[in-house]
Amino acid sequence: MGSDKVSELTTSRPAPEGRRTEEKGAPSPGAPPSARAGRRGVDVPLIVVRVMIALLCAVLIVPMAGLVWAAFGPGEGFGGGELSLDNFRTVLGSSGLGGTLLRTLVLGVGSVVVMLLVAVPLAWLYTRTDLRGKSVILFLAAAKMAIPGFLVALGYIFMFNPSNGIINTWWGELGGSGPLTDVYSLKWIILLQGLDFAGPAFFMLVPTLRVIDVNVEEAAAVHGIPRWRAALQLLLPIAAPAIAGVSIFFFIVAVEVFDYAGMLGMPARITVLSTLIYQYTQGTTGSPEYGNAAAVGLGMAFAIGLIMLAYYRAMRRAGQMATVTGKRAAREPIRLTRRGRIAGYGFISLYALVGVVLPVLTLVWASLVPYLRPPSAEAFGELSFAAYTDAAYDLGEVLPTTLLLVAVVPTVAVAFAACAGWLVTRTTVRGRRGLDALIMMTLAIPSIVMAVSFVYMGLSTYRWLPLYGTAAFLALVVACRFVATAYRTLHGTMLQVHGELEEAAAVSGIRRGRAFVSVILPVVRGSLTYAWFWIALLTIRELTITLILSSDGTDVMSTRIFGYSSAGETGLSAALGVIQLGLITILLIAFCRVARRQSL
Repeated sequence: MGSDKVSELTTSRPAPEGRRTEEKGAPSPGAPPSARAGRRGVDVPLIVVRVMIALLCAVLIVPMAGLVWAAFGPGEGFGGGELSLDNFRTVLGSSGLGGTLLRTLVLGVGSVVVMLLVAVPLAWLYTRTDLRGKSVILFLAAAKMAIPGFLVALGYIFMFNPSNGIINTWWGELGGSGPLTDVYSLKWIILLQGLDFAGPAFFMLVPTLRVIDVNVEEAAAVHGIPRWRAALQLLLPIAAPAIAGVSIFFFIVAVEVFDYAGMLGMPARITVLSTLIYQYTQGTTGSPEYGNAAAVGLGMAFAIGLIMLAYYRAMRRAGQMATVTGKRAAREPIRLTRRGRIAGYGFISLYALVGVVLPVLTLVWASLVPYLRPPSAEAFGELSFAAYTDAAYDLGEVLPTTLLLVAVVPTVAVAFAACAGWLVTRTTVRGRRGLDALIMMTLAIPSIVMAVSFVYMGLSTYRWLPLYGTAAFLALVVACRFVATAYRTLHGTMLQVHGELEEAAAVSGIRRGRAFVSVILPVVRGSLTYAWFWIALLTIRELTITLILSSDGTDVMSTRIFGYSSAGETGLSAALGVIQLGLITILLIAFCRVARRQSL
């Protein structure tokens, strides 16, 4: 994609006089003249970049082509056959599809509503008020982003399982008839998924609320309008485009994420699109039906692509609504009344309790008791680490693959993103905008759909390239999923690097590729580090792709926890979950140390 142009840019750049003289006839002693001339004529880093770009295009385009082929291909998925619409006819003719679509819509809208009810007040308290200790909000939001959603779901299963959940058992002992609540329901999926999205949504809303002039609310206060009414009637309309953009983004995530729908919906046969695709790939009615899964996935990707267009449109309007006055007084926070402070602390405490404290403590408790039961004097006398002893055997099988993914996936994703970001932002190569669009298109493809397309391509090419079923193949697929995340992180940073640095490098005789390695990458190393750690955390959280692609020998911690939870092994799943939280904590501590050292 435009790689020839890169070469032209490199070779056409003028070299300093001394350098040209040296190239023409003043070789340094100690090496054959022909060999030195050959090395000077080859820009090795540029070749590496070109290879990386070619590989990136291949791994992004091939699965998309595979998805289309699988959707229109023979029903059995592989081998011969002609293209047809049979897969679409089968899916559209299946019973319950209307209900699945309706539940998926309710899940997406409901999750966004819960997210907004939590994230907007948190962002307002953090950016617009003088609430003391509000840095706790940052910690909570970061903690919610770090804790995998399926572990939170597991904690709530231990609390509200209708048969033996801790709180439901308590409720029965107090004389309640039947379970207090059933966690295997759509309302719980919506609630927990919405709370899970509130953390990242908070970080996306903070920059918008921070730049809105606080005089808007001060003027309302002068006229006797209460703070809460000013926030609702004046602040929210100004921030509406940005809030709409965030809502659309998380609606897409809500309908494609598998964690909560898989763990809480599948046991109660609550089917949404993500679990429907999973069921097709698992062959619950016989052999895997990849054609049907691809047909559902292609339709889902098309619908999400349309929603993505609306998202980009909303984000453009959000930029037009920014209000930056530059006045110091406009940056002063709003003074909360005593009742306002109490309400703020109460809201933050409730979010911390429901979103972080309860599920984590429940996981720890469930990992220490022989069987799931409420805390009591008798139960405390039976605490043991037997589950951790059993989990140690599983760790020997899943930890190597898990650590391999944590090391390889962010490295590959950041390497791909750095090369693509440099090509798009630092060159004028023809086709760079197409590369930018190609990377962003992957956001419109749900994780489970991408996994299905890679399964199809991996099995189709296994005869010539036996990668399917290996840890390397799993790492490649997960890395492809996160390339867009790393790319968006690096894209803005590379735009901030002034072109004078590369011009100075060129004047010094440094070739284009070497300037990328020795000038651009060191300048943006902070963003590279941030992107690496962030993707490492996402890799530990990843469940959707690993669940589809993992097999014997390539299981990771998340899939093993999901398997034990589905089999009712509460102690083992809880112990592995606590160990995984420990790994995440270690990774966060390492990131904080690196960030402090590099002043990120």
